[in-house]
Amino acid sequence: MSSGKVRKALSLTLALCLALAALSGCARTGERREAAPTLPPARSAFRAPDGDGPVGQERTALLYLPDKNEMRLVPREVHLEAAELHETVRTLLEILLSTPSDEEVNHLGGDQTLTLYGDQPVEVSGSICTVNLGAGALKLSRSAFYQTCVALATTLSSLDEISFVNVLAADQSVGMDITGSLAMGSLTGHPDENLPVLWEQMEAKRTPLGEDQSRTPLTAMATLYCPMTDGQGIGCENRILTFPGQSPRQLAEGLLSAMGDVRRNQLADADLPDLEEYMLHAPLTSELEDGGRLITLSLSTWVGELLDRWQTDWPCLAAAITDTLTTFIPGVSAVLIRLGETPVTDIRGAFGVQTALGGLLRRNMFQPYLRGDTTVYLAWDGKLTPVSRPVDRRETENPRALLEELMKGPTLREAEEGWQATLPSDLGEEDILGVAAEGETLLVNLSDRFREEIQAWGPEGEALLCYSMVNTLCLNCQATRVVFYFEGEQVETIAGDIYWAGGFYYNPEL
Repeated sequence: MSSGKVRKALSLTLALCLALAALSGCARTGERREAAPTLPPARSAFRAPDGDGPVGQERTALLYLPDKNEMRLVPREVHLEAAELHETVRTLLEILLSTPSDEEVNHLGGDQTLTLYGDQPVEVSGSICTVNLGAGALKLSRSAFYQTCVALATTLSSLDEISFVNVLAADQSVGMDITGSLAMGSLTGHPDENLPVLWEQMEAKRTPLGEDQSRTPLTAMATLYCPMTDGQGIGCENRILTFPGQSPRQLAEGLLSAMGDVRRNQLADADLPDLEEYMLHAPLTSELEDGGRLITLSLSTWVGELLDRWQTDWPCLAAAITDTLTTFIPGVSAVLIRLGETPVTDIRGAFGVQTALGGLLRRNMFQPYLRGDTTVYLAWDGKLTPVSRPVDRRETENPRALLEELMKGPTLREAEEGWQATLPSDLGEEDILGVAAEGETLLVNLSDRFREEIQAWGPEGEALLCYSMVNTLCLNCQATRVVFYFEGEQVETIAGDIYWAGGFYYNPEL
């Protein structure tokens, strides 16, 4: 089983069992592969990269399009060039949306042309992907829109890294009933299922006409965005939630309560307060003049106490609330948060300053806050141990970004807990001269200063230094081995017995 498939299976199991891992700042068990030594002494046949080249591998994915009777999805194999995950997902979606009808399948959306929306129509964090379609998708019937969403989710789930998919249209979740109130929630792949039956199952959740939607329970998969520790941004995870009713107020209350529950699990503290405890009254829903719904939350001015206990900051909390509500609740395009009676209009944090006109917080304001999750190897009691780290969600597979993260060493919190750096602190981004891939081999060209720092580091720490880079890169970058160069040349020995001119394989046992 590939490493991506292992991660996907693990993500699905954890989400469905509600046993979810922490978003940041904690160790996690890496994938176990057979430990292997360096190759026999032999110089690499490859040339050292001068600058960064393409990284990753060509891959095969499956497009899923409705058959002529629109009864099932038909798979079609497509080959994708090597690219980072975000670009791969966007390319796959563009191919899917542009595939025409033929004798076997229908064009997705029928006669309606479907496009992607905005500058960043794809968000991938962990195993969760959110797709933002253009406004043309709103012209589809509810059943056709749902069928489109199932096709999108099934196509994206053919990628090893993707397990759950949210679909928005023009920055809004779309309701699945005639009133636009039934939340669709997150989807998984349905490669072998009957499309009309899936739609009937969705329709069965709606509130019958003339009845009170607040009395119709709803169970659905929801993506919960939560603030990371120390103002590092937000991450997300999926849970199956049950709401007592389908009114926007009930959905908002259920989502906010679940965010608090996730935070308690992440920090392993059952005494952490719930976000709902700081609400002055129930969420209010109103219509915006330019279309869409607004949800207004009134929080106590004592919310700073919550932030301290949750080990986060206000901008990250606002980002998490906004993304959670707008991703799940149909038609909600903005959130207004009051502290006491004062609307929050300025968001100032590690990701810059955003001004909310009229206090309206919209999900596109918080694009930089959504982070990805990656793993770096640090030292713990003389052994390499995997540590989960939040990084830019577009750089979870970027070897340069991973090496830079490794150069940062442990955070203050990690250092207090005993984690140790594996690379000298004097190294920086300028010491990475180039990174490229040749098949499953990752080529890393480092500076001569890097070599001098390894020499000064000494033979005792050389193996941990070397394999912290090797393990970090192999685990995250679809590589099976790493070859090092220094100023474009291979070096046999530096500080001890390691033969640096060989190829290095993933070695979690070190």
